[in-house]
Amino acid sequence: MQTSTNYTQQPLDTPVLLIIFNRAHTTQKVLDRIRQVKPKKLYVAADGPRPGHETDAVRCAEARAVIEQVDWDCEVKTLFREQNLGCGVAPSSAITWLFEHEETGIILEDDCVPSKSFFWFCQELLEKYKNDTRVMHISGNNYLNGWQRDSDYSYYFSNKVNSWGWATWRRAWQLYDFNLGNYPELKNKGYLNGIFLNKFEETYRLSKIEETIANLQKGDVWDYQWEFTVYSNSGLCIVPEVNLVSNIGFGEDATHTFNQFEEKAKIRENEISFPLRHPRFVIRDQESDRRYFNRMMRDKASAKLKALFNFSL
Repeated sequence: MQTSTNYTQQPLDTPVLLIIFNRAHTTQKVLDRIRQVKPKKLYVAADGPRPGHETDAVRCAEARAVIEQVDWDCEVKTLFREQNLGCGVAPSSAITWLFEHEETGIILEDDCVPSKSFFWFCQELLEKYKNDTRVMHISGNNYLNGWQRDSDYSYYFSNKVNSWGWATWRRAWQLYDFNLGNYPELKNKGYLNGIFLNKFEETYRLSKIEETIANLQKGDVWDYQWEFTVYSNSGLCIVPEVNLVSNIGFGEDATHTFNQFEEKAKIRENEISFPLRHPRFVIRDQESDRRYFNRMMRDKASAKLKALFNFSL
């Protein structure tokens, strides 16, 4: 059994997918952390330059050049796009590409800096739950600010997807549908009733999915589709007891994470203790989900006010 001091002595056999675009500085920080754990396989997918953005060609080339720094014994596979697919199609097709070759994978984008223990957390749980189709997603994110319902265990089960550093299986990803083809039937026939904590959360979550459907042609979102995949298959997501991945991509050059006043922009990555303390059950923790949703709503409202008035409340 691994201990808190020797888990990193285990080889990292799980393939890692790094999704990049045009930010060499953030890509460098993520690769530096990947270098510390030396995975045996590294997949790198890069979207192409955007039409009409004069600096993109150079910036994309600079980000791709960072990958040339891989200096450990590692099989590197690349998917470098010539055309720009957008920040929805490009990541989702990159994940599909990964699972055309692998049964499991750890997925990082170019602004998600993981702790070292994140990789072994994912690897151990990918093995433990590989045949349990109830579990579809292993998250590196915990935004409960230290609150725990049950400190006896290293993680809990949720139905909420957080994808700033995560892992999954081919068996789960093969259920993914970028176009959300099942949504109208499930919504109209009431199959989604009871999935959410209350009517407010239902309205919020489904509005995001419907907004995604309305803007499918833009192709700039992929994670709401994955969240719906989990919902529509009664799936569960594993959430660690501490946050294992920080997002360093908040700012003006981001696509979605513009607001640097969001609480998530300040949360750093932590290490999790080994050996992992596994729950003896597989049940969604609704109380933790409720606290997370309420905290997220408060944070979004606060961040908007801070951005509007540009001061700390």
